[in-house]
Amino acid sequence: MSLKKLLVAGGCLRENGFELGEGKYFGKASLLLLDLHTGKFQTQLSKIDGGKHYPLEHPNLQYTAPCLDGETLWLPTDTEIFAYHLPGMRQLACYSHPCFHNIHSVHLFDDELVVTSTGIDNIVVLCPTTGAIKRIINTEGKDPWHRFDAKTDYRLMHSTRPHDSHPNYVFKLDNKLWVTRCTHDDAVCLNDVTDRIDVAHQDEISVHDGIWWHNKLVFTRVDGYLVIVDPTSRKVIDKHDPFANERNRPLGWCRGLMVDNDIFYIGYSKLRKTKLMSKLKFISQGNFKYMDGNEALVVAYDISKKKVINSYNIPAGMLDAIYGILPYRHQ
Repeated sequence: MSLKKLLVAGGCLRENGFELGEGKYFGKASLLLLDLHTGKFQTQLSKIDGGKHYPLEHPNLQYTAPCLDGETLWLPTDTEIFAYHLPGMRQLACYSHPCFHNIHSVHLFDDELVVTSTGIDNIVVLCPTTGAIKRIINTEGKDPWHRFDAKTDYRLMHSTRPHDSHPNYVFKLDNKLWVTRCTHDDAVCLNDVTDRIDVAHQDEISVHDGIWWHNKLVFTRVDGYLVIVDPTSRKVIDKHDPFANERNRPLGWCRGLMVDNDIFYIGYSKLRKTKLMSKLKFISQGNFKYMDGNEALVVAYDISKKKVINSYNIPAGMLDAIYGILPYRHQ
């Protein structure tokens, strides 16, 4: 049965977020349902308030990259991991720890919840039944607390930048945990960070998602390229630019990837103001749309035909930053 709907997770920008500063950009977490036939988006879940696991003022509210386990949706925010039962979105659990900060993704592997605590450059592994911490792994192969304080509640801090590695997304290779690192433009094995994939391939472009497609690994780069890697050699074997044959491409930060056979659903977040202008240097290097009001969108790309087959524009105010895309197989 062909895929009919997608879940799209992310956040909505505060009107004055840039002026407020780091860690205060997003004022609403939002989970959308996209009907691929009609192109319509519908809000499934949102969060507009913080709570005891957030800073008292201007909490950064966004849903980041979730994962599915059967009927259970594991959905992270900056400081919490929620479990919801599909399709009714009944909350089953909420886990949070002082070492959670700027969480970018959650994954379930071998009955373990693997959380990227991006703000402190660590991976936190939980028991999915109790939420208890099983272990903490630094993404540069160092002691997890070499730079941070284990007694500090980082959930109550707006920002810990600059990040040493900025881990984004975890996957498994050779039965070991690997993570993409935005600062290093790569992916590394958490057992041995010298076992490395140079995803950016000398282009110095930040990397986000890493997922399996057939017997290969596919990564997103923030400039919109898909990078195909041979998992055995750890080498880049192909790069796909979905908009290579288009006159214009989305002016967006590429993050969020889901594959259905040969159709790649790719997220493009609305660009926000940033003091880290080096991260946006790719904008001046291609056929980008220079226009006001550019919104977030989901792009459907047929990798076998090397052709964009559809673009789904998210209406203004529903979602600005996309973190994760998942299949939704419920009617």
